[in-house]
Amino acid sequence: MESKMSWCIKNPSFYLGAVLFLIFGSQCVIGYIKEHQFYVLESILSIVGVFMIVLPLKKKLAPHSPKST
Repeated sequence: MESKMSWCIKNPSFYLGAVLFLIFGSQCVIGYIKEHQFYVLESILSIVGVFMIVLPLKKKLAPHSPKST
């Protein structure tokens, strides 16, 4: 069984998704709180970041189907 750290290193999309979500998600929330404006590009990039985090995790946690021969 591989460790969690080696799995994260092998999946760079997880890192990019986390960075996108943290940067643009926080900017979207801060902009909405301060200026009461909703920024579309920041929200789209934060949603893309969430997908880039969730998809590798879903792939890792999915049960492996046995190969039929």
